[in-house]
Amino acid sequence: MNARAPIWKRAYWYFKRNLRAKLFLFFFIASAVPLMILGYLSYSKSTEEIQSQMVQYGQSSITQLQSQLDSYSRQMKSTTRYIYSYLLDPINGTLHPEEPKDYASYVSQKNFNRFLDAHKTEETSGIYLITPTDIYFGSPQIDVKELKRQPWWQAIPESYRGEYWTGLHDSNYYISRNLNIPKQVIGLVFPVQSQYGYLHNSRIVVEMDATKLLEAFDTLENNLHSFITIRDRDGRLIYQSPNMVKAEEDDLVWNRSIESSGWSIEVRTLYEPVYRSTIMIRYFTIALIGLAFVFVLLISYLFSSRITRRIISLKNKMQLVGIGQLQSRIDMDTEDELGRLGASFNKMVEQIRFLIQEVQHKEQLKKEAQLQAFHYQINPHLLLNTLNMIQWQAKLKSDAEIQNMIHYLIKVLEGNLVITEELIPLEKELQTVGYYLKIQEVRYGEAFRYSIDSDPALGSCLIPRMTLQPLLENTFFHGFEDGEGIIRIEVKEEGHELILTLEDDGVGIEPERLETLLLDKQTPSRLGKGGLGCYNVDQKFKLHFGEMYGMRIQSSVGKGTKITIRWPKTESGAHSSLPESFPENRTN
Repeated sequence: MNARAPIWKRAYWYFKRNLRAKLFLFFFIASAVPLMILGYLSYSKSTEEIQSQMVQYGQSSITQLQSQLDSYSRQMKSTTRYIYSYLLDPINGTLHPEEPKDYASYVSQKNFNRFLDAHKTEETSGIYLITPTDIYFGSPQIDVKELKRQPWWQAIPESYRGEYWTGLHDSNYYISRNLNIPKQVIGLVFPVQSQYGYLHNSRIVVEMDATKLLEAFDTLENNLHSFITIRDRDGRLIYQSPNMVKAEEDDLVWNRSIESSGWSIEVRTLYEPVYRSTIMIRYFTIALIGLAFVFVLLISYLFSSRITRRIISLKNKMQLVGIGQLQSRIDMDTEDELGRLGASFNKMVEQIRFLIQEVQHKEQLKKEAQLQAFHYQINPHLLLNTLNMIQWQAKLKSDAEIQNMIHYLIKVLEGNLVITEELIPLEKELQTVGYYLKIQEVRYGEAFRYSIDSDPALGSCLIPRMTLQPLLENTFFHGFEDGEGIIRIEVKEEGHELILTLEDDGVGIEPERLETLLLDKQTPSRLGKGGLGCYNVDQKFKLHFGEMYGMRIQSSVGKGTKITIRWPKTESGAHSSLPESFPENRTN
């Protein structure tokens, strides 16, 4: 890959050729995708739950504030109506806007003060009736002049009729500070509009402790980071949170109205403080996902490294085997697919090593055979010419038996000494065997009989040269006594294979010797004569046609021996015609 290629092409090339990178990417995606989905779902559900709880908490707090303000307003309005009704009732006596001068005025004033005290509750700070002459009725003691200097008092219009809510204000005009007067109170002023009497243009003032209201305001302003605005029915500001900020579109806004006083409450909560906890959850979730990603990266690297390390080890062992180091093996520490693959590889290498040793052994045998062939190529023409001269001399002296014997010997030697062809037609091999049996017939006379049964159509099929003569020699030397016995040779076709059977009725072979006749490294000192002949014939067929072909020996002591040879049917290029007729079978 060119170093100047785009980075995505280099990455693609790297992942394409690197198994570890593929496994790492697979493990990472398989772990990261569910993790991201789980993190997203967890964050979404947590955010929804927190937002829902925040909204419910805000609604609950605002509803509580609404209920508290409504309770205060109802209580103050109720107290005001009772006082106003009391003042309008002539039975209750007449109040004078000055100090009482007679007993009746004193009693009226005293009764009125008791009436005001009777309408006080725990939340009530003070109930007063303030006259235009700065005389007031009620308790506790106040500084009327200081009261009238208050901004909220001066804001009351002279022509105002009905309820006037003062909102929250300081109580610095109270004189009796030892009565735990609250610093902040909420008040209701109701002008007395009587057309007669001394109390015309007087004002009824009912004030209540605003501590609990301030606590409720503080809860909303601090816990929910909200801003509160309270207005009366005329739109006049009753209360507004300090440090009020500009309203935004994404703010949470709750609006409530108080039926008893006509007030409207607006609670505005900024988006960021409300969702700050969700933002923290998001950051926390991202941090956890990040840590999980690091863990997934580590696990993916370990898993991919563990798998690819074993695959790389297998590849390296294959390379070593490829350059000839057949002793290389894979350590099998697991029983999974890679472990079984390693076991199969070890078995394959062992089989390759065995096959190579077998090929080397066969090559060695081939070289030895070639050396023996060179050794025995001592100009067979000289030997054949000499035998021809002896045969000619026997013919001149009219000795037909010696002449025939030398003739058959020459034919046998011609078939055995000419080694230019390893595979010869079957009819030629059988002809050479016939000449060999003719020689034995001259030697032993009528002591033995033989038969050769072969389909002439199989004559062109190929067979290794000098196959039957070593086996017949074993029969005469070990199976017969003084050449006495019967030999049967049969060749037949079975499918694509040829089956040659050589059977005699000789003395047979001992079982322990029979088991070792076809084994490697036979020596005459171990098995006597015949061991090498059987082994060499069997090896010829295996070398030419394969390990599945060759010779099988069956024998019983005293009952004879049966040799079966099986090899594939292979015909020569052209069917040869022999110059002489096939030697007659000699049978009963």
